Amino acid sequence: MLSALLTVTVVIGIILIGLLLFVLGKLTWLESATTSLLTKIDITPAKDKLQEIQMDPYFYGLTSQELWNCLTGEDTAQATPLELDEIRPRYRIALIKSLVKFIQDGMNVGNNVISENTFFELEKLIFTSRGQVGIWLPSSRVEKLRVLGAKVADLNNGNSEKKENGFKDIALKNIHEEIKLEICDLCKLLQLRHGDDIASDVIKAFPAD
Repeated sequence: MLSALLTVTVVIGIILIGLLLFVLGKLTWLESATTSLLTKIDITPAKDKLQEIQMDPYFYGLTSQELWNCLTGEDTAQATPLELDEIRPRYRIALIKSLVKFIQDGMNVGNNVISENTFFELEKLIFTSRGQVGIWLPSSRVEKLRVLGAKVADLNNGNSEKKENGFKDIALKNIHEEIKLEICDLCKLLQLRHGDDIASDVIKAFPAD
């Protein structure tokens, strides 16, 4: 009897360990997939293919400034509170990608690599696994992000003496703090949770050279 009970206990233990390893494996895969999604570089399709891409249905038909107005509470007629609660986690990922692009615009200016839309573009078209969504920001916000990007570029282009004495690390830390404050303020306006985490994800795209 004791032997049978021991055997059953061992079998149950093996099953539980197997289930635990399975769950841990799934969690590791989910973390890896999430990281990949956050860091994925959007590849803009050719202009003749752009019209074929559908808007992401998970945003309930909202995009660009209309989406901004709904999330900030300026427009309360286009979406219900429940729909907005569902949109915000999806918007968060698209926002991270667009913020990186806006700051990169400023870096391009600082590096004299200016694209045709650098000065006038208030919207970034972000591609998701389900389609596309336009992330629009007010001109004052876009300009602030571009100025911060230009600061990063200017710092990276600084002389070697400043780099050697630690000036660059301190200056970059200060710029990162400015970026964080701006993004956290944006997230508060958009009623997005974990603004610090969103800022950290954006800042990771602009490490020291």
